[in-house]
Amino acid sequence: MKESAELVRQACAGRRPARTPIYDILANDAVISHFAGAPLDGTDDFATLCRGVGASIDATRFLMTPAVVGSTTVDRFGNTHTYERWTNWVSHHARTDVDEWIAWLPGEIERLESQPAVTPAERAAARTDQAGILARLNGSVHIACTPSTAVNEALFGYHCGLEALSYLWADAPELMLRWFRAIERAQQRYIQCTAHPDQADLAVIYSDVAFKGRLMFSLETFRAWGFFDDVARICAECHRHGLKVIFHSDGYIMDILADLVAAGIDGLNPIEKAAGMDIYEIRRMYPQLILAGGVDVTHLLPFGTPAEVRRETRRMIAETGSEGRLLIGSSTELGNDVPLANFLAFRDEVFAR
Repeated sequence: MKESAELVRQACAGRRPARTPIYDILANDAVISHFAGAPLDGTDDFATLCRGVGASIDATRFLMTPAVVGSTTVDRFGNTHTYERWTNWVSHHARTDVDEWIAWLPGEIERLESQPAVTPAERAAARTDQAGILARLNGSVHIACTPSTAVNEALFGYHCGLEALSYLWADAPELMLRWFRAIERAQQRYIQCTAHPDQADLAVIYSDVAFKGRLMFSLETFRAWGFFDDVARICAECHRHGLKVIFHSDGYIMDILADLVAAGIDGLNPIEKAAGMDIYEIRRMYPQLILAGGVDVTHLLPFGTPAEVRRETRRMIAETGSEGRLLIGSSTELGNDVPLANFLAFRDEVFAR
């Protein structure tokens, strides 16, 4: 939407904008088709998606088009992915036990460590790509700089998995830490290439490190892995380029939130109520944080009534966004289980505030 960039800028700067910006990922046929004025029928789904996003929300970090159900791809690490319409999973792992990882990692570390410095041409190409996407979004913001922590990249980029990562830490801790440091250097390079504040002055750190009610790893393990130092380096590099940093993790992360704030994060996403996160408590504890998401998409948005959605939206804006620093949206992404009527109720209430 044409006013979106300025609304997001004001909110993130701690000023109450004319209305609270909406931040989300759309993976909902009914919502996209309603605002795009056309179905996602495979003709030019990316164009349809961009029209739908640009007419309905103010900011997103990911533009997702539906896949062909049952189709497969092989990623750059050799894992096979099988697709449903709006999701995919690893149906065959390239490496299935710790010995295979120990044998494979030295070559991958060498590849990461040998990457050259980012060139002006690479930066210019990334900026051109970002500008091209923004031109299709009718003024809505696309956050293109989305670095991962090393832990997140190992788990969900390489698809190492919790079991293999745990065995790797037990059997080859020095190799694993060398891998993490190499990933971190590669992510710094990625930031240097994609951080363009004139296109979007926000970054999102991908780092899913929690389950419902608890962390994936102990605080001692996070520290042994250098996790918070990694977050701090990502924040410092993004800040150096003029970007504010929103930390993304599903699940319950209250036990490490103080450490993340100390590492330099500027905001938090998605604030998953069903996992035990309380956006109202977080606002009281950390009034300086940009809060992105927050509206329960596990129970309220799919199963609540439009009146209940409106009531919670009003409360959230009043109690967590009165001084800005709120990018309101779902607590993960807007999937097909959310009725169009509930999204329209949410959006109408945001526009009425």
